Amino acid sequence: MRYSIERIFRVKARRLFCIFILLVLIPVMFIQGCQLFYEPDTSPPAPVETPPEEFPPPVEPPVSQPTRRGRFTLRYDSKSSLNPITALNRDNILLGSLMYESLFVLDDKMTAEPVLCESWETEDNVTFIFTLLPNIAMSDGTWLTADDVVYTLRQSMQKGRFVNRFGSVASIASDGGLAVTIVLRSPNSRFMNLLDVPIIKSGSIDSQLPPGTGPYVFADPESMQLQRFTRYRDYFDLPVSFVYLIECADDELTQFFDDGHISLLWDDPSDAFEIRLNRLYDPRLYDTTTMQFIGFNGRLSVLRDPDVRRAIGCAVEREFIVSELMPAGHALAAPLPLSPAFSQYNTAWEYSEYEPFEEMALLLKRAGLSDYDDDSFLEIWDGYGGYEKFSIIFIVNSENLHRVRVAQRIADTLRRAGLDIIVRELPWDSYISALENGNFGMYYGEIMLGADFDLSPLLLPGKLNYGGMANTTYKPFIDDFLYAKTDFEVNYAANRLLEEIKSKSPFIPILYKRHVIYSPMGAVTGVSPSQSNVFRNITEWTINLTMLT
Repeated sequence: MRYSIERIFRVKARRLFCIFILLVLIPVMFIQGCQLFYEPDTSPPAPVETPPEEFPPPVEPPVSQPTRRGRFTLRYDSKSSLNPITALNRDNILLGSLMYESLFVLDDKMTAEPVLCESWETEDNVTFIFTLLPNIAMSDGTWLTADDVVYTLRQSMQKGRFVNRFGSVASIASDGGLAVTIVLRSPNSRFMNLLDVPIIKSGSIDSQLPPGTGPYVFADPESMQLQRFTRYRDYFDLPVSFVYLIECADDELTQFFDDGHISLLWDDPSDAFEIRLNRLYDPRLYDTTTMQFIGFNGRLSVLRDPDVRRAIGCAVEREFIVSELMPAGHALAAPLPLSPAFSQYNTAWEYSEYEPFEEMALLLKRAGLSDYDDDSFLEIWDGYGGYEKFSIIFIVNSENLHRVRVAQRIADTLRRAGLDIIVRELPWDSYISALENGNFGMYYGEIMLGADFDLSPLLLPGKLNYGGMANTTYKPFIDDFLYAKTDFEVNYAANRLLEEIKSKSPFIPILYKRHVIYSPMGAVTGVSPSQSNVFRNITEWTINLTMLT
């Protein structure tokens, strides 16, 4: 039994040992067995041919192209003078506004704002002392002085386009520095409105291109461009560095603008030369002191009576004329000799207790005109039991179709009222000859007044007194109007002057003209033109050259 037990123990011990050996050897054998299936190949691998891979062509990085920049271009006449005092060419006068400055410039309400003038003083509106801004450079390298201003104003009184402006000036003097003293023959509280005369260098009136103080200079006439004046006080605020110039004939003007070769175009839409634009544009209208009117020949017996002249004025349908017979929006109806654009204009001055045609009939009857022979036209009573037939020749310049249409309309209205009006359309030279020789009864006239609205050229004896209607009796009324300072004084003096003119009717106002500048739509902004300078406040302009050719 003991043997069996020992034997059993030994058998179990051997089994446990065998199991132990198996547990130890099996993983080793497994690993080695695995290794039996792997034979490393030490030879280089055979090359494997694969189809070539197709890559897209390389994409070049985008290159930033510079934005196309055009040119700001104006029309220029190289055969005409650029002298701002004596120049007559309208395009060159326009360019002169970029090269020359004045003591004052008119704003959009026809009142003076200072440019070269730092301050001014007057106690009686007769003696004015103007002090210039210091350190204003001129294009010849010198500084602006009072001597330059005095010289310019004195020369402008003798020649050029401002010659009729300073008839009331008694003297102009300089203190040798920056002060200018001007003495008038009679008071004028709005005298500053007349001082928008471009200032040139002393001694340069005979030059075609005198030195000035403007923001641009014509450095090289052959280059056909203006460039910024490096010593201009607001040099960095100017909208463009260069203003390019181009020449073209009148019949090419519209096409040049439409094609983008001209960037800004000035126009008087009621003038004889008509511009028809096809390109989209921005128009900027501005008021002027240019009045169109009917003048009379007082030597014609029927027109000696002021009631007849007043009656003729009643036949002028001003609102219809400016809206239907003139380019729309380019004129202001003027029932009075003062422009509605006058800063102190009062619509109460227009009051009348009668409708125009009712008043016309009353006035003609009061003047003794009646259709005595039933021929549909009025005759004038001769005072001796009989009557006298008459006709009135109405002359107008045939080269201006707008004026011709207005004259015909007025004549038609007067004929319906019984006045025998005959319109004669005359070319300019014949028209002037008829005026100078008194060969007319009425004439369609135009005058550019001073911005002080002094009506002396039409009311006082002078070279424009074609029909003998001027009279010195108007002078005290004119003087009071020019002297008036406060709104109350202006209103009172203007009303008295206008009533005097209305009662005697030496002429009949029709309208005040408006001018315009055109630029390609959206290309130029900040524009505020005036009669003095279409480039007024040019430092506030923005010119988008990418919208110009």
